[in-house]
Amino acid sequence: MAMALGGTSAEYDRKFAEPVVTHINQTDEEQALLEHNVHVEALKTLATDLRNCLEHATDEKYKRHLAVKLDRTNQRLEQLRTEG
Repeated sequence: MAMALGGTSAEYDRKFAEPVVTHINQTDEEQALLEHNVHVEALKTLATDLRNCLEHATDEKYKRHLAVKLDRTNQRLEQLRTEG
């Protein structure tokens, strides 16, 4: 599965996140929770893709780039988990 990983987490949200179905009686808090969970799932997908690319990368400079991007993604994921 070849994939360009130059995207931002927001781009991953748009690409991989399931559409959040809203209900007429849904509260703002419930909607915010659904959106939070979708963002977490998109970041998990990004982290998985980054790890897979890092495992197969041969160029050291590119590997360092992927490692930094993976670290930042994991930090953001942890931050979202503690907020939720």
